[in-house]
Amino acid sequence: MGSDDESYCKRGCVFALAFVPVLGAIGLIVAGIVVAQPALTALRLREAVCTVTSSTIGADVTCKCPLGRNCRSSFPCLEIAVLYFEKGGNGTTYSSSGLGHNSTGHRSLLVNTQGLFGRTPQCAVRPCGKAADDNYKDVEDYQESWGAVGQRFPCFYDPASDAEVSRTVTFNSKWAAFHALFWPLLVIFLSLAAAYFICYRFQCWCDDGIWDD
Repeated sequence: MGSDDESYCKRGCVFALAFVPVLGAIGLIVAGIVVAQPALTALRLREAVCTVTSSTIGADVTCKCPLGRNCRSSFPCLEIAVLYFEKGGNGTTYSSSGLGHNSTGHRSLLVNTQGLFGRTPQCAVRPCGKAADDNYKDVEDYQESWGAVGQRFPCFYDPASDAEVSRTVTFNSKWAAFHALFWPLLVIFLSLAAAYFICYRFQCWCDDGIWDD
């Protein structure tokens, strides 16, 4: 094999061994953020009943839309304040003092799913399509559906924090977290094994100067 062929061979091996783990790590991080983290949070959530106390549309928030690396858009931040009561095992609701139905409860902000916990600013929904006008319409529709003062509906809270409550729960299974982490790790392992085997064979060809069919 010529020196150029040997150089290309070694570059290909180095590229494969370096590129595969990077892609796998990116996939693992994305799966962890999108699926595993919300799934683990969902396991802690408990059911409650929320009552809307106020609903306001504030300043626009800039966001990165999923249509390209340089795609930017915006949406208005909808803040829905609620008063929530913990739900007992028999379907009744209890105040924070545990004395039954009264005017005492937990004040919090509503978000659509637990995946939005901890976002800044705290907006009930975060639509980020390319057209800002469509995002504004989505926010208005959500406010009309779930932001009427005095409206009551089931919601979910984290006992460790009362800063936000979730209207719905996604990925509410420990298996969702397992699959989100297991399969990317398996792909990384198998890809590295395949890349090492192929590179080993190529390295033998490069060293021996013989191409095996």
